[in-house]
Amino acid sequence: MRLLLCNFTTLSKVQKQMILAWRNHEEVRAYMYNENAISEAEHFSFIESLKTRKDRRYFLVQHEGVDIGVIDFNDISNESAVMGLYANPTLHQKGVGSLLMDAIVAYAFKTLNVHTLKAEVFESNTKAKTLYEKFGFCEKGRKMVNEKEVICMELSHEHRSF
Repeated sequence: MRLLLCNFTTLSKVQKQMILAWRNHEEVRAYMYNENAISEAEHFSFIESLKTRKDRRYFLVQHEGVDIGVIDFNDISNESAVMGLYANPTLHQKGVGSLLMDAIVAYAFKTLNVHTLKAEVFESNTKAKTLYEKFGFCEKGRKMVNEKEVICMELSHEHRSF
């Protein structure tokens, strides 16, 4: 199981455009806080901004040479980080979510050395919630975003399920 994390700031123009197409895909956009389509200029500007941000990291994840999705970390501090992910919407293969979660958990606890990994998921996104619970995340609260209920979840380093 070979996973490779490719930092957004080092991607080729073609890779950046591919990720933009994924991000704007209706199946991905439906679960984002910003549901609007993003322009190429906005996307490229965002990636450029990551070069100077210490509190954010975004990665294209490859598994055995196949681009399987994106993982990200926001609000990174010594204590915690908020994770996010989305799978390549054109790839219809089982287990992609678990591969992305493997990459997230390993990076958060081994590279970032955070104590707590946080996740936010729309209540309606039962597939993602189930995946997070499989990895040991527990519900810690709820909030409203864009008139939708969001479940706030956490995984502490010492409570990992593996």
